[in-house]
Amino acid sequence: MFFVKLLSYLPSWCLYPFAEAGAFLAYHILKYRKGVVMENLKTAFPEKPDVELKKIARQFYRHFCQVFVEMILAYSYKKKDWQKRMKLINSEEVLHYLDKGVPTILVSGHVANWEWPAFSVGSQLGYPIEFLYKSVDNGYFESIMHRLRTRHGGTPIPKDNALREIVKRKNQPRVIGIIGDQLPAMGTEKQWIDFLNQETAFYVGAERIAKLTKYVVFYASVKRVGLGKYEMCVKEIAAPPYNKEDLNITANYVSALEETIRENPSDYLWSHKRWKYTKAQEQAALNQVN
Repeated sequence: MFFVKLLSYLPSWCLYPFAEAGAFLAYHILKYRKGVVMENLKTAFPEKPDVELKKIARQFYRHFCQVFVEMILAYSYKKKDWQKRMKLINSEEVLHYLDKGVPTILVSGHVANWEWPAFSVGSQLGYPIEFLYKSVDNGYFESIMHRLRTRHGGTPIPKDNALREIVKRKNQPRVIGIIGDQLPAMGTEKQWIDFLNQETAFYVGAERIAKLTKYVVFYASVKRVGLGKYEMCVKEIAAPPYNKEDLNITANYVSALEETIRENPSDYLWSHKRWKYTKAQEQAALNQVN
C-alpha cells in the first residue's frame, strides 16, 4: 500500500505511459481475454465490420489500463481534484431528495471509470455514500481496493449483507451506489432481459432494495471526456410508489446502460465473461440437480 500511496503523488504524465504499455502488452503480446473481447463485441455489434470492432477492442484495452492508473492517482486526490476530474451533471435532482432527508440509490455499470464515482460523489454532494461490492479472492489486492475505496469517505457494504446493513440506516440521507451489471450465479434470483443483442441475466438486488426502502433510483451514466476526466450524468429511472409484482426498475436500468454503451462502445468492460451461460443452460443445469 505504501508503494501505491507513493505513486499517487507523481504527476499523471508519469503514470499514463504505463497504461499505454500495459494496453499494448495485453492486446498484442499476452492477448489477455482477447477472444472474449472480440466475441462479445461481434455479438453486441453485428452490423460493424471487423476493422471497426478491432479498433474498439484496442481502445478498450487502453481505457481498461488507464482505469488502473487512475485508481492509483485517486489516492492523493482532494475535493478540488474531483471537481475537475469527475463533473456531476443533474446532481440537483439527487440533492432534491437528500436535502429532504431521503436516501437515494445510484445504479451504474462497468463503463468508463466505474471506480471513481464511489470515490468522488460523496464529497461533491456533501452526503455519505455507501456502495455494494463483491470481495475478490486475492487478499492483498482486496486490501488495496478497500483502502482506496474508503479513502474518500465511502463505506463499502458486502453484497451478502447489503439489505440488512441498508435497512439499519433506512432514514439516514445518503447515496447507495450499486454496479448492477455483474453476472449472477446460476440458481440465484435474476431477471433475463435482452441486452446488447442477447438474452442476459441481471441481478435484481437494486430493485428489491428500492421496493423495500421506497428509495428513489437514479442511473449514473459515466462518460470519458478526456484523459483522466469524466462526466457523470444522473437521471431518475424509478420512484415510489412501486408495484411489487413488476420488475421495471431493472428493465429501466438495463435500457439506460445499453444506451450509454452504444454511445461510447470502447468504454465498456468487454473482457468480462458476462454471457457465460444462457437461460436454457441454467435451466438444464438446475434440472440435473433436481
